[in-house]
Amino acid sequence: MSRAILLVVTLGLFAPAFAHAGNSNAEFVPDPKSVQRYGPAYRYPQAGWIVLHIEGEPYERGYQHGRLLSTEIAAHIRCFAATLSPKAPTEGWKLARGLVNALFVRRYEKEYLEEMRGIADGATAAGAKFDNRPIDLVDVVALNAWPEIDTLDSALDATPTGLEGIKFAQPEIKKMPSAPKPMRCSAFAATGPATADGKIVFGHITMFSLYPSSFYNVWIDVKPSQGHRVFMQSYPAGIQSGLDYYFNDAGILCCETTIAQTHFDITGLTVANRIRKALQYADTIDRAAEILLKENNGLYTNEWLLADIKTNEIAMFELGTHKSKLWRSSKNEWFGGAEGFYWGCNNTKDLQVRLETIPSVGDKPANAVFHPTDRDKTWLRLFNQYKGKIDADFGKLAFTTPPLCAWHSVDAKFTTTALAKDLKTWALFGPPLGRSWQPTPEERKNFPEIQALVGNPWAILHANPPAPANGKLIAAKDITSEARNEPVTEDGDDKGEDVPATQAAWHGTLLPKSDADIWLAAAFADYERIVSGELGSRRRRNKLKLDERERLAAALNQYRSGYLTAVRTAGDTPLAKIQSQHERDEWYRIASGKGVLLLHELRRQLSAAKFDETMDGFGRANAGKPVSSEEFQAYVNKESGKDWKSFFSIWTHWTNLPAISLAKNIDVRSDGKTFKVSGEILWEGAPATATGPNEWPIQPSEVDVVIQSDKSTTRKTVMLSGSNTSFTVETKDRPRRVMLDPDRLTANRLGGAFTVQSFLGELEKTLIVYGAADETPSNKEAAEVLQRAIIEQHSNFTVPIKSDREVTQDDLKSHHLLFIGRPDSNSVVDRCRDALPVTFGTRSFTVRGDSYAHAGSAVIAAAENPWSSRYSVVVVAGLGAASTLKTAPAMVQRSHPGAEVMVFPNGEQPRALVVPAKELVRELNGEIASRKAE
Repeated sequence: MSRAILLVVTLGLFAPAFAHAGNSNAEFVPDPKSVQRYGPAYRYPQAGWIVLHIEGEPYERGYQHGRLLSTEIAAHIRCFAATLSPKAPTEGWKLARGLVNALFVRRYEKEYLEEMRGIADGATAAGAKFDNRPIDLVDVVALNAWPEIDTLDSALDATPTGLEGIKFAQPEIKKMPSAPKPMRCSAFAATGPATADGKIVFGHITMFSLYPSSFYNVWIDVKPSQGHRVFMQSYPAGIQSGLDYYFNDAGILCCETTIAQTHFDITGLTVANRIRKALQYADTIDRAAEILLKENNGLYTNEWLLADIKTNEIAMFELGTHKSKLWRSSKNEWFGGAEGFYWGCNNTKDLQVRLETIPSVGDKPANAVFHPTDRDKTWLRLFNQYKGKIDADFGKLAFTTPPLCAWHSVDAKFTTTALAKDLKTWALFGPPLGRSWQPTPEERKNFPEIQALVGNPWAILHANPPAPANGKLIAAKDITSEARNEPVTEDGDDKGEDVPATQAAWHGTLLPKSDADIWLAAAFADYERIVSGELGSRRRRNKLKLDERERLAAALNQYRSGYLTAVRTAGDTPLAKIQSQHERDEWYRIASGKGVLLLHELRRQLSAAKFDETMDGFGRANAGKPVSSEEFQAYVNKESGKDWKSFFSIWTHWTNLPAISLAKNIDVRSDGKTFKVSGEILWEGAPATATGPNEWPIQPSEVDVVIQSDKSTTRKTVMLSGSNTSFTVETKDRPRRVMLDPDRLTANRLGGAFTVQSFLGELEKTLIVYGAADETPSNKEAAEVLQRAIIEQHSNFTVPIKSDREVTQDDLKSHHLLFIGRPDSNSVVDRCRDALPVTFGTRSFTVRGDSYAHAGSAVIAAAENPWSSRYSVVVVAGLGAASTLKTAPAMVQRSHPGAEVMVFPNGEQPRALVVPAKELVRELNGEIASRKAE
């Protein structure tokens, strides 16, 4: 998502909070009554954190940990047990323990098993229990293996079975892949030319789920009998950080961001063992990377940022399972040209590591093209704005800037060379922008112990011990070292749904040989998802149902819209002249979007069966290899026995799309029994006359003509032939409407460019406008609900709200406009109603000939902004105040990103639609429709 003006807004809002960050000499001193002790160990609260110090031999320090955090350890187990199975947490935890005992307990070194045994024994000695039994070693290992449990399914999906790419007599039916591993962090490391003093600034922020987030407020200071003193953000029973922010007394700093999951090596050591060992025993970046790499099991795949304050060197270590990449500042290795700056945001930068996220390049194709995400682009904007000036203030700025700081952010931490030398770090626990994070009703139902996460002030955490107690100290009444074991409520409603099986339409992951071939590598994978969905539906019932056809049309329209909206922002570029960038993504949306349309048109002209066979052959032959567009064209030529040079030349070297329209004059004749509807399909830009980018010398091969009546719909596929193609369609019912390509399956520049979610790419240029002409209170509330839905489900960016009476002409010209209310309740919607793909009555709306008039029905519709074609308008309008309010947040749901219109019929499932352009629709009045044949 673009954030062109975001930094100005953010600085304006938070400048006072950033003043002199990191320069404070204030030393936090805990209230003596808040300090709990066990031997040399202690704990105390600070700004939402639990500061815990432990020391000594492995079992001893573990026992201290367990005694002082017994209550939190018991609650932490209950949390994950409930997360696994809200209805039966005890049974869920038993299954987890079996998995952990089988896969992970024996993949820790002896030192860390001893420490975890001490934690279990200490917690048990303080009274901690789960399921009315003492806490044991397997419980503690399970808490430390949780990131690996969380990513195991994704790792197994990525791990080869040995059968990948083999052709069998019967096609393989594959289940949908597991939900992707959580992508939860943003981080940075800066030094040298990027920073104000040439030294290190280093930080990390975490996004997570609400219930477990509450447990990651433990700041552990481990002073082992052997190795270095380790400081880390962690959790009850943690021997590692989990959210991964560390430093040690040898000057090594370390944090990570998760990246796409790679293979699972069952013989490897756990990530908890390796990262803890790296911090405890490494005093150089090389040694830390060596420990992380050795005997790696691959689970919880990470991109590690490392720093050494002794030399002010930083590094970025992208670690797959067997593949890795280490960038070093000492070697001037800078990704994206950001000299002095590394950043992480869950986006895998190294190609070889990306390829480890799939079982085989010879199997179902994956898109292996790197392209910047919203957070990548934001990091680079921040770097470019502050390079040479980055200091401690930059950490607070970055971690209060959306989307780096998302709604579901748990914390923020950063340090500098100067602070780390004194074993200090800035840290904030809770949502960094200060809003409380409230549980949803469903979360409260499933997890009775869940609590809201409240933002706390920034604080400097340090390693200085609290003052010793003078005399006998009477502890506060609510402070106790004895565990509180709350009963587990087995409640909740499992609403999981079966996911339909899918089958690969073709196989092979392609790599681009050059930027001119990005379209092929990206679209080869992206279009396969559309085709496999279509094939799956056809195999189940031999033909597509209406809702399946609508979903496939919306899926294709997502790429068409991506291409067209990128062109409106940055101008068109031929596929053969694409140049990748890190600061922008329009080039990628053009390559992927137009590439999918190219392949779709090639499939229509070549025939679906032949195309799918050709794609599979090319993919299997070139899996994992860099390929060029010319090699693909040559293969298509060979397999089809036809020269496609002209087709590929036009698609890859020309801009724009063809223009296919419906002639104005439609002839309808009737013999009293049937109706014959005749007309012409126009193709602008014939081969003999086409000379410029607005003309298209190769037409699509076929297009659907649909005749709607009051009782039925008749569809006919017409083969195009030249600039004018005549058609005749017979129907038994009186025709009311003719539509050309209503599902938008033909590459055509006519029709809307925007979807209901196009605005999400430019939230800083978006404005919510609610209607104040009628239903004002509910419209205003719906605007606020939509505003909050955008904050929570996307980037944490607050889109401003105005009423239709407050909005200015400049506002209308310079924004994506999200309108709340029907034309009769929103005066601005009334002004642009003719531009909408929906026709409104006083209490009804019509979409593609279907009308809705129930007060409980609603619609969301996108169109081109009539005041500036650069932007979109999106209207959310219910036919009653309640339906408008209910429907508003659905605008940002992720299920239908390609929809131009979303219809919410009362009491029925929503429909995601694309709508033909007005040039592609002809309404037939009664006089014409009743004319008899002569």
